[in-house]
Amino acid sequence: MYISNWDEFQKAAEELYTTSPETTRYVSGFRHVDGELILKVTDDRTIIKYKTNQASDLRKFTNLNLSLMSKMQNKPMEGKK
Repeated sequence: MYISNWDEFQKAAEELYTTSPETTRYVSGFRHVDGELILKVTDDRTIIKYKTNQASDLRKFTNLNLSLMSKMQNKPMEGKK
């Protein structure tokens, strides 16, 4: 299911990873034809997606990557920018 609100998507993605870290996958893709960034997080039971064509969402995408990578490495997040 697509989530249209970034904050809801980020919260759901992090909760999904926290609930089942062994099976959760995170995929990003860019459709050049549409100029859309598509993010997908799944644990094979639940799928959440977010789609945007706004350049302003790029920083949010980067921050989500940092947050999930920190969780995957079991390291605390360093200061946010």
